[in-house]
Amino acid sequence: MSRRVEDAASLAVLQTMETGRTDCLPARGWAAAYGALFEGRFGDAHALLASDDEDDSDAAAAGRAQVEALLTGAVRGGIQPRMPDAGSITGAMALFRWSEAAHIVGDMAGCQRMLSDAVQLAVPRRARVWLHLAFTRALLFRGDIDAARGALNAATADAEAPLAQRSVWCVRVLLAGLSGNPRLALAETEKVRAVILPARGYADSGMALTTSLGLAAVGALDSASEILRLGSGGAGMPLLPPALRAYAYDVLIEAAVSAGQIDLAEWMILDFDRVDLGVNEQFHAAREAARARIDIARGDRPGGMARADRARRQADRTGSGLVGARATMIIANVMATSGSAGPNRRDEPDAVAARSLERLLRSVSTAELRAWAEQRLASTSPPGAALDSIQWSSLTLAQEAVARLAAQGLRNQEIARILYLSPRTVEGHIAAIINKLGVSNRVGIARAREGATTIDALLLARMTARQTDVARLMVAGEGNRAIAERLAISEKTVEKHLRGIYRALGVAGRVGAVAVLVGTVPPVISGQLQTQPTLVSR
Repeated sequence: MSRRVEDAASLAVLQTMETGRTDCLPARGWAAAYGALFEGRFGDAHALLASDDEDDSDAAAAGRAQVEALLTGAVRGGIQPRMPDAGSITGAMALFRWSEAAHIVGDMAGCQRMLSDAVQLAVPRRARVWLHLAFTRALLFRGDIDAARGALNAATADAEAPLAQRSVWCVRVLLAGLSGNPRLALAETEKVRAVILPARGYADSGMALTTSLGLAAVGALDSASEILRLGSGGAGMPLLPPALRAYAYDVLIEAAVSAGQIDLAEWMILDFDRVDLGVNEQFHAAREAARARIDIARGDRPGGMARADRARRQADRTGSGLVGARATMIIANVMATSGSAGPNRRDEPDAVAARSLERLLRSVSTAELRAWAEQRLASTSPPGAALDSIQWSSLTLAQEAVARLAAQGLRNQEIARILYLSPRTVEGHIAAIINKLGVSNRVGIARAREGATTIDALLLARMTARQTDVARLMVAGEGNRAIAERLAISEKTVEKHLRGIYRALGVAGRVGAVAVLVGTVPPVISGQLQTQPTLVSR
């Protein structure tokens, strides 16, 4: 196709993707079916797609494949892109639609190959941003997190249209989540929430889904559930295309189980069962993972672990590393909390169980996803190893959630936003936690979270000798005056050394520094925090 001749339907759909308006779309054909899907009229989209048998162009074939995949999770005849001229907007967007269809049906490797070639071509900027966004999502689902950063940077540079900019924000939440950066995930979520709620259509629901996966990746399950439900139109998620509900139900059920709402999770699985997943293995994997969560919560750990193992294997066959890693974490959490060596195995000694857990984590598809899994496992490890079991068991579920976040160095306002509580309620929980755990302040919560004051020597290597002395005393619970007296220096000098320690660890304050030093949360590159959005406590 000539670069000077563009398909009118393709341009109209691109305009809808950029602005969210559907009044520019034609009344017939694949573009009309896309418009119906965009507005959440899935029955109409089915009918329009079935009646579209006149246009056999490359653009129409790609458009039909994308809409059909979103509606059913499959494409009749499979993914067979004709690889049109990507130098035109029409050709580039056809490649985008073929890649989206490949992603949805579970051909992750094909999707990534298609996009890795496409983003190297000379593509018009309006279309190029969507190719880079699709490439970023494909890389994240495959588990290539480091490569996804570069692809997202390229998308950010091209994102001029309103919906393109919002798509960048929600993908950034997912990237931050899988990179173990809760502050950035939370800050970007606030931007997404401000523009997609109340939800109006497919664009909002898709952004809510991507955002929820990022929040779930850092353990902010209440927030993930809330934005997913509201962003998808409420009960039944009427604005979210049927095929994508598999990802969504798994997140919602994970959140319900985590909150102890097992009956709610079982109602959700009944709704999930009504979604026809056809032969789509990655979606069946998501459903198996959701069932596994409920089985384990109901006490059937062997059955739940076996089910999660099936989900892991199904997801791996499709190349969906993210779905597989989420399923793997179900098994890993049980192994870490019970000493069980794995699905269909009896409980074994701690050393054997630890080796089995290590082997399980090595099965995660990429090194980046393994790093995420290990970090998540550490942050959700059973409190018995970190705090006295009697003290910890005295905490309510809400207090436990607040305590874990406080131990990561988050401030009251940040905790309030993650858990959807008022700052005053968080303040009350913090006071109760300090009293029940027998510590004197928030630093004590961070120290108690790991039950030790052992400091990673590699972290101390980032500091000067005097900063190391200050850091050791800080972790031991000493205040500035006590540190000054013990080191025979002034309090102002102590404050100077503390600022240097915070910079070296990439944290904003004392609690965050202690949390990093004793291993509650991983360190970040020095100075990184200053380049990212932060939230200020009131």
